[in-house]
Amino acid sequence: MLASGRTEWDFCDEATHVNTEIENESATRILPIRGELFEDVVATTLVSYGEAALPTRRAEALLGGDGLGKRRFGARPRHRAVRRRFALLVLCMGFCLVLLDSTAVTVALPTMQTDLGSSPGELQWIVDSYTLVFAAFLLGGGALTDRLGALRVYVVSIVVFAISSAMCAVVTDNWLLITARGVQGIGAAGMMPASLALLRSTFPEPAQRARAIGIWGGLGGVAAALGPLLGGVLVTSAGWQTLFWINVPLGALTAVLSFRSLRETETTPSAGYDVVGQLTSFAGLGALVAGVIELGHNELVSGAALTGGGLALLLAFLRVERRHPEPLLATVLVRDRGLIGTALTGAALNFGLYGMFFLVTLYLQQVLHLSPVLTGLMIAVVAAGSISGSLFAGWFTARTGPLLPMIVGLLCGAAGYLHLSGTPSALPELAIALFVVGFGVDVGLAAATVMTLRLAPAALAGAATAVLTTMRQIGSALGVAVFGGFAAVAASLTEGFSMAMITACAVYVGAAVLTLVNRVDTTAGPA
Repeated sequence: MLASGRTEWDFCDEATHVNTEIENESATRILPIRGELFEDVVATTLVSYGEAALPTRRAEALLGGDGLGKRRFGARPRHRAVRRRFALLVLCMGFCLVLLDSTAVTVALPTMQTDLGSSPGELQWIVDSYTLVFAAFLLGGGALTDRLGALRVYVVSIVVFAISSAMCAVVTDNWLLITARGVQGIGAAGMMPASLALLRSTFPEPAQRARAIGIWGGLGGVAAALGPLLGGVLVTSAGWQTLFWINVPLGALTAVLSFRSLRETETTPSAGYDVVGQLTSFAGLGALVAGVIELGHNELVSGAALTGGGLALLLAFLRVERRHPEPLLATVLVRDRGLIGTALTGAALNFGLYGMFFLVTLYLQQVLHLSPVLTGLMIAVVAAGSISGSLFAGWFTARTGPLLPMIVGLLCGAAGYLHLSGTPSALPELAIALFVVGFGVDVGLAAATVMTLRLAPAALAGAATAVLTTMRQIGSALGVAVFGGFAAVAASLTEGFSMAMITACAVYVGAAVLTLVNRVDTTAGPA
């Protein structure tokens, strides 16, 4: 307690209040970048400030004549700031839960294959069932969030994720595990848009919201980096089932804390959920991925039939969306050449990254005979590269715009894949290549997010980023399907890994050329 009768916390609270006022006036731009790895999921933003030194008299006017005098903006109780920080922590817990699970499971694939007797195709579906359902229901999750309220959708999705995680831990059959992983994808698809909506309502001030989303994304990146290492430790010490059991208490805790710390968002009137569009998109994506997996295992007739059927259903989905009063997909977005090109770039980036993750865990453990813990450490190198890429992308994109960073990120990733195609066995050499891939992917994805927000109409910015995220998840599912096929048809896993890395390199180079040819004017200003 100070002589004036006020505590040090009171002065800290005043400083926070004034800092927010200054930031709202002096922030020169808000630069969206991707602060999370894999995923998942959806786009995050960090703030790039042009720190303008305010005159002393302006600062005194904000604080009062003595610099610490009476407030001129009304009271801002300390408990409100504490409540917001705690709400941010709870939202970060749900986001980290999804990323920890998705990255940790990759390390356990060889062990799961041994314990369950999984065929290569079943192993692909253990990964793809989650990614596929996540992609198919992501747009629907956003629609339900607007209609039912973000808190309801967030908590229900956490419960679904936790229950399905328990199902994954107890099953002993491959297809039951695949089904449970699909249910996990439904939970994740609801959690992602709901968490962003809750962040938006909890932090209404633009500067504070951007800072909160930056923390949300940054902690997600840390969770993604720790996931492989945690997965390796748990698999080695207690078995792969613990990767799923750990989600149950964490999910229960997050759900309870959500009810106690978060407030429900406003809902919007709706003409009805687009059930036909949801089912059509899910069936189309499922058939497409199944067809690619079948083709990879030399099942040419069934593979071609499923692939063709999947493409036909996706075309039907677009027709359904044009006629529905409240479609899952705003069809005006798919008519924009720049947005479509950027979404395809996002799909290409995840195609290579997730396909590589599927094979590199098998390569490290079955060819190089590394333990799950060492495998986790090697995969964490990719996460470290991704975090570095996010930081670099903010600086690079702010100075050049998103076009050049997209191309640089794609070519950087291509260089990493090209080196991996030589199947290096020395761990330092392998680690450098994996770091370069992670760095390039995140630079490219950060720039793609900025490009999307600059090209999309302001009223459709959320829908546009949802399309980008969905396309990335589709790219992830196709990458696992295609690269798993290489491993199945090649004479050895080493040969299949090399073929897959060459393919990833070619896809990235092709995407860079497409981005350059399809370049659009984004000099109108920041998103």
